[in-house]
Amino acid sequence: MPHNLMKTCEVKKQFSRDGTKEWKWVEASVSTLQSGRSQHIRCLHCHGVVRVHKQHVDHGPADHVEHRSRQDSENCLGGVYFKGIHRLSSHAVE
Repeated sequence: MPHNLMKTCEVKKQFSRDGTKEWKWVEASVSTLQSGRSQHIRCLHCHGVVRVHKQHVDHGPADHVEHRSRQDSENCLGGVYFKGIHRLSSHAVE
């Protein structure tokens, strides 16, 4: 896995336009997110569920997200277990 692919993800944010509120997916750096699980975070590439991992020690892995599903990881070009054919998640976060 290219290590830079999972340093960004999509976050669902609320915007106001002409007095109406709407939710949109926007790209965000993992370093700006908090650790833990959120319903409003998904993989940038396959739209699958991911978990946030933060760097805890100086020589440890950098901030990144990881697929919660092995199947998503196997079918996503950013996944650790990518098998070569990219597909959207079968359980995409909407």
